[in-house]
Amino acid sequence: MRTRRWLIGIGIGAALGLGAKFLLLDTAASPGAEFVIDLAALHQAATKEGALPTGIEVEKIAEFGFPRTLVVAGGGFRTHPMILLAHRLLWPDGHSIVLDTALAPKDASALPGARSDAQAYARLEQALAQAQQIVFTHEHVDHVGGIAAAKDFAALSEKVLITQPQYDGPRLERDKWAPGTLEQLKPMDYTGLYTVAPGVVLQKAPGHSTGTQLIYVELASGARYLFVGDIAWSEENIALQRGRPLLLELLGKEDRTAVASQVQAFAKLPKDVHIVIAHDPVAYKRDLEAGLYHAGFTSP
Repeated sequence: MRTRRWLIGIGIGAALGLGAKFLLLDTAASPGAEFVIDLAALHQAATKEGALPTGIEVEKIAEFGFPRTLVVAGGGFRTHPMILLAHRLLWPDGHSIVLDTALAPKDASALPGARSDAQAYARLEQALAQAQQIVFTHEHVDHVGGIAAAKDFAALSEKVLITQPQYDGPRLERDKWAPGTLEQLKPMDYTGLYTVAPGVVLQKAPGHSTGTQLIYVELASGARYLFVGDIAWSEENIALQRGRPLLLELLGKEDRTAVASQVQAFAKLPKDVHIVIAHDPVAYKRDLEAGLYHAGFTSP
C-alpha cells in the first residue's frame, strides 16, 4: 500500500511539474486587440518638413545568452545567443541621434555569458557627447544603461528625450542611476505620433514595458526602418508568431497579450520595412551584410 501511495505521489508530482513547465515556459500568448501601424501616417509625419537622415550606424556593445525557451516559448533549454546594440542616425549637416544606449561593460557583466566590447562602448560614449538627441525604445536598463552610467551626465541630460511612461515605469530600475541624475531629466509625453526630427517618428507600444515605443525612421533614400526594442527578441518571434513564455510575464511584468498583438502587426508589414530587433545577432549580421547599416560609429 505504501509503495502504491509513493508511486501515486510521484505521478502527481510529475504531472504538476510538466503542467508548470507547459504553463510557465512552453505556452505563448495569443493576440488581443489589433495593434495598428499606419505606415502612411508615419511617412507623412516623418517627411512633413526638413532634410531626412542619410545613414544609420550601429555598435554591438556586448554579447550574452538566454535559455531559448525564454526567447521563444517552448524552444528548449539550449543557449540562445543575444546581443546589445546602439544605433546612430546621421544627417548631412552633422546632426545625429542615438537610439538606445546599451550597458556599460561593468553592468553588462551581470548578463549570462556576457562578453563586452570596451572599444565599442567608448565609441558610444563619444557619440552620446556629439549627439543632438538621445532616444530610447523603452526604459529597461540594457537600453538606457549608457546614460544611467554616464560620467558626464549633466552635459548629456538636456539631450535625453525620455517619455513620461518611461520615466514613471516600474521597471526603470532607479537604483542603477546615480543619486540626483533622474531628477535632471525632463520627461515629455505625446499622443498619436510624435516627430522627433525629420525622418524620425515615435509611436507608443506599451506591453513589454509601460514606456515601450516604436521608432520609425525614414532615410532620404526612401529606406524605412522600425526599431521595435524588445517587443520581439528574435525574428523567430515574428516568423513563428510565438512570443516569450508566461514566466517572463510574471518576472518582467510584461503584458504578453499586447506584445502578441504587436508581433502580429509586424508580420503584416511590407517586406521593405526593416524591423530592427535589439537583441537578434542573426538579423544583425544579415542586415550588416545587406548594407542596411554601417558597422561602428565613425568620427564626425
